[in-house]
Amino acid sequence: MENSIKHTYHIDGMSCGGCAATVKNKLSAAPGVTSVSVDLAKKEAEITSSIIIKADTLQDALKNTHYTIAELKES
Repeated sequence: MENSIKHTYHIDGMSCGGCAATVKNKLSAAPGVTSVSVDLAKKEAEITSSIIIKADTLQDALKNTHYTIAELKES
C-alpha cells in the first residue's frame, strides 16, 4: 500500500519560468519527494512525498539559491 503526502508551499524569489524550473529540479532531488508541481503565478509548489518531509529539509534542497520555502497553513 503506497501512501502519498501532498503539501503546498509558498516559494519566495521566483520571477520567471527559469526560476520555477530550478525550484522544481532542486525540490525534486530532496529525499522522499515523488513529484513537484510549481505554479509561478501563485508562487507556490505542490510537493508529493512518500514520507513526511520537514520544511527545513526542503529549504536545504534550495541552498545556494535565493529561493525560500514556507508551508502554507490550511484554512
